[in-house]
Amino acid sequence: MAFTMTTETLKGLLKEAHENGYAYPAINVSNLDTGIAAMAGLEQARSAGFIQISIGAAKQASPVNDPVEGSIVLGRVLRDLRKSQHVPIAIHTDHCHADVVDTWLVPLLKELKVLKDAGEEQIFDSFMFDGSHDEIHDNVATIRRLLPLVRDVDGLLEVEAGGKWGGMEDGVADKAVFSTPEDVKEIQRTFEDAGLTADDYLLAVAFGNAHGTAVVPDLHPELLSEIAEKTGERNLYVFHGGSGSPDDDVRAAVANGVVKMNVDTDTQYAYTAGVDGFFVEADGVQRSHREGKKFFDPRHWNAAGRKSMTEKVVEVAELLGSAGHAQSVEYRSVLDPVTAR
Repeated sequence: MAFTMTTETLKGLLKEAHENGYAYPAINVSNLDTGIAAMAGLEQARSAGFIQISIGAAKQASPVNDPVEGSIVLGRVLRDLRKSQHVPIAIHTDHCHADVVDTWLVPLLKELKVLKDAGEEQIFDSFMFDGSHDEIHDNVATIRRLLPLVRDVDGLLEVEAGGKWGGMEDGVADKAVFSTPEDVKEIQRTFEDAGLTADDYLLAVAFGNAHGTAVVPDLHPELLSEIAEKTGERNLYVFHGGSGSPDDDVRAAVANGVVKMNVDTDTQYAYTAGVDGFFVEADGVQRSHREGKKFFDPRHWNAAGRKSMTEKVVEVAELLGSAGHAQSVEYRSVLDPVTAR
């Protein structure tokens, strides 16, 4: 059974995860092979999830390093790949910082509207604006500017409250600065002013996270519930920087309201480790052009990378508690009342 992803479908998935205490893997991919590996992992785990691309992946997918062109090229590949899957998969753009809003996310949303008006099937289901490095007033001003564009393409917006993340990828080598209830309340008001509720968007907050694995995260998952209590609003939280986080902290974050966890470094490593293991095993075997095609043919080592990454995605789904939920009758009825009969 193939699932048709709509905004309402995605909201239903997120609401179900929140109410039943689990979260979805959100796996960053950069090409066809990592996309196949990520989707295969969700399929094997019988878990819904997100497949997402960063601006770096988008640029790499463009012959001229254009993130808008690359997003559409890679997004179309992922959209078509998911048609062969039997679990719900959302396609998402990840971490658009303020300095690239006008060169990536805004022109991408406008081009997607043109494609939608021309009758093309939807490519992306959700989009992420990362205003965590901005002052809160600048952050919410950009959110206000993006919301109509996201609505025009029937998308869901993920945003980030103030607070600096730890990790060299974020330019913060020491401990993170935690998000505050005051900043979160400003974001909540911004969506309320647009006629939306907490069920209509995703919210990432800094609770000690670290992107990558170079910095050990100092996680305080209880902060998520504290913010919800102090703002009087339950939130659909996103856990950024899931790679390298202790399992107990991940489970605690889910128990405190996380419904989506981003994973990139761990799955990148798994893919490369699979390729490396393939060649380590091949050491000592003649690999000339005449006799070693089974080693230098990229199809073989790509398959090894896919297999290793797929296994890691299954592990993530099991840790987050989403594994197995995509096959329940109740779950199907939320997604597709016709095929659920």
